[in-house]
Amino acid sequence: MTATVAWAEPVDEDAGLAQRLSNRQKVLEGQKNGAEARVREQVLLAYRLTRRREMGFVSSPESRLDDAEVADLALASLGKGLAETRILADELEHVRAERVALDRACGRRADAPADTGESLRRLARPVRGAMVGVPGIRRDVPSGTESRRDGIELLARLNEPVRAVAAGVIRRVESLPQGGYAVVTQHPARWVSVLSGLRGVAVAPGDPVEPGQTLGLAGRNLDGAAVISLELWRNRKSIDPRRVVPGLPRH
Repeated sequence: MTATVAWAEPVDEDAGLAQRLSNRQKVLEGQKNGAEARVREQVLLAYRLTRRREMGFVSSPESRLDDAEVADLALASLGKGLAETRILADELEHVRAERVALDRACGRRADAPADTGESLRRLARPVRGAMVGVPGIRRDVPSGTESRRDGIELLARLNEPVRAVAAGVIRRVESLPQGGYAVVTQHPARWVSVLSGLRGVAVAPGDPVEPGQTLGLAGRNLDGAAVISLELWRNRKSIDPRRVVPGLPRH
């Protein structure tokens, strides 16, 4: 089963991004707290083993060597734990900074292209592969959970270029919890495309793009397949890509 990203408010991407940043912050805070607890345990263990060595609580030279090795391993584990905690703290600080920047940016977003009331005349396929997923509700039998897919999924080749479906401006490049990136592009007439499952993204927010321009490369999903998800939105409503992308089967 492939993993997708949900977009509750597609055109108002600030709200969706704020929610994802909030969720990511909560996850990082939990991971950081757990890492700090493990570090405290490792500190106590390393202290006890070091004191044992210093006080000579060993019965033989052989056991003294074993005890020294155990103490060294405890210190090495402590070093790794501290490094992990620093990495999580840095990432948490980065997420918090992104939330602050997003809050400040709300209300002064760049104007989207004018809504002429016209549909995009022609959309390019992002990748050439077969369609392997369609919009709708899907049920995960083992877990009994349901999720909604708002777009289609296309099978790609690993590292195949993923291309813009139409001219527009890049609005978001977001990392996904399952790995890889999603690229959100604002198009004329209030159309928005969301391409997920990319790696090696070649664009940044604010970049103008042309139809067929490479946005990044196709990466692997959690199942190990190179699958690209395409969602299309207009005026906050999901549009089935099969209706507007040439060459896609309707059923």
